[in-house]
Amino acid sequence: MAAPISERNHPLAYQAALVSASLRAGLDYRADDAALDDVATGAGLRPPKLNHIRESVRDALESPLNLLEDSNKDAWYAVSFAIEQRRVLVVIGQDGHRTVMVPQPVTETA
Repeated sequence: MAAPISERNHPLAYQAALVSASLRAGLDYRADDAALDDVATGAGLRPPKLNHIRESVRDALESPLNLLEDSNKDAWYAVSFAIEQRRVLVVIGQDGHRTVMVPQPVTETA
């Protein structure tokens, strides 16, 4: 049986679930800890305990990648930063729909 998603055992999946729930709840990067805790609980997650997880969620909410307005350089920077920092990324598509993207490292095989 798989372990439940938590900020410690699956940090990117946890961030993605919390960011998605925050977007559905209409939260933005100014959400306080109590609001994030409520959204987490409502989504069936434990409230985040790690400050860097809260920071990552707020960063994703504050700085979505807008494919209609951002340049290729902005897109490259946003994706590179998300991969480097192991953070999720909110992408606004052509139709205005928001999607949460999770960078997945690929391990090369010999």
